[in-house]
Amino acid sequence: MKSFWAIVKLTFRNALRSHIFQLLLLVLLLAVIIIPSTVSGDGTAGGFIQVSLLYSLSAVSWILALSSIWLGCYAMTQDIDNYQLHMVVTKPVSRLRIWLAKWVGVYLVHLILLLVATTAIYFIILYKYNAQDFSPEEREKIRNEVMVGRRVFWPERVDLEKESQELVKAKIARMRANGQDPDTSTSAQDKMLKEARLEIMSRDSEVEFNKQKEFVFNGIPHDLDKPLYLRYRPYVGKMSSEGQRMTRSLWIVGIPKRVEDTGTAENVFEQANRKERYMYVPQVMSEYPEQVMSGEFHEKVIPPSWKVISYDGTVSFVYMNFDDSGEKQYFQPGDGPKLLVEVTGFFENYMRAVAVIALELLILCGLGCAFGGILTLPTAIFVAVSYMLFGSIAIAMVNQEYLAGVADHFGQLIAKGLLFIVIPLQAFDVSGLVANGEVVELSFFWQLFRDYFISRALPLFVLGMILYRRRELGLVIRK
Repeated sequence: MKSFWAIVKLTFRNALRSHIFQLLLLVLLLAVIIIPSTVSGDGTAGGFIQVSLLYSLSAVSWILALSSIWLGCYAMTQDIDNYQLHMVVTKPVSRLRIWLAKWVGVYLVHLILLLVATTAIYFIILYKYNAQDFSPEEREKIRNEVMVGRRVFWPERVDLEKESQELVKAKIARMRANGQDPDTSTSAQDKMLKEARLEIMSRDSEVEFNKQKEFVFNGIPHDLDKPLYLRYRPYVGKMSSEGQRMTRSLWIVGIPKRVEDTGTAENVFEQANRKERYMYVPQVMSEYPEQVMSGEFHEKVIPPSWKVISYDGTVSFVYMNFDDSGEKQYFQPGDGPKLLVEVTGFFENYMRAVAVIALELLILCGLGCAFGGILTLPTAIFVAVSYMLFGSIAIAMVNQEYLAGVADHFGQLIAKGLLFIVIPLQAFDVSGLVANGEVVELSFFWQLFRDYFISRALPLFVLGMILYRRRELGLVIRK
């Protein structure tokens, strides 16, 4: 192991001599100091903390990601191009040990930088936050909404495929009842299913004026003694951030009560569960319809004393649209509404985010070493960056909901195939979770480790080690 750690130390020394690495180090230093010290957010305590965390962690993650790829490629190609490796392999040191030592050395450099940068960001943000003249109410709000780790629960969604097929069957039945002959070809069926999906998604996301929409959340601990936070962002008139205005709405939560007889349900809050023998009693969350700004996030607090969680872990809400102009209101699926429950403190949640970034750097350092060990420096950097770009583009294509034609469908099919071998950097972006006070789940970390490190990165590392071991150094000639 003495030779192993000697190579690790040498990698440290060579990293500090690299001018590109020194430049990235300077940019990292500026990002750590300037971003948390200059951003102001929207003037509120929550906005200040959210923007500082979001921008700072994102900047540190991207800068260190680029540095990991560069230094991994540089560390492997430099010894070959300078003929230093030719002398090392004459000693009783295997190339496998050299490869692993380079990987560990490059990773330790970036791990130390990550810990220093994120620690500095943490204390700078806390210092600026405590130095701001915020009211006690604002400080309490930010402690409950941002400086915390809250688990997210999503409402029940419609079965899109099942509902789409049922809608298409009903449409075909109506056409045949009217004496029409529907087109049953594959292309026509696909088009009808696509139109049905869009119709169901639109129907599921809208709330008509003076109407109500029910949201049911499952899996919440029944004996929870902490407040529930309902986070939502309504849109009025259209699902776009442009042209949004003030609107009115009303939230009602159902409080479960045990009953002796199920009776007959007259509204959504009187639905009786025959197995659990309880019914919902409506509890209005505000005296009058509230005026809120559409296109922005809002939160409502449900205290534990309300006892809104049923015996099977269900919480039911009703949202009512009282828009002043009588327009429809909309909810985008990714914006909620969602329920949040505090499960951990801010520091622990912050360190979980740092662990996710550390896993990302571990993978990128290994990829840089894998490509750098078998290619020249410019080619290795080009291949490594292209690999990461393919992953980012592929996940964007897969998540695209609207597909215009055959070309888009074909591109999405290729993107789905690419995701079996590439690694999208977006999968490791947890800065938004921390900024919104949402917990970075340990299961999420394990999923990233399993899906990207073990399933995708590790085979590339093994292939890189094999090719590096078999590389003929006598063919490397510096011109």
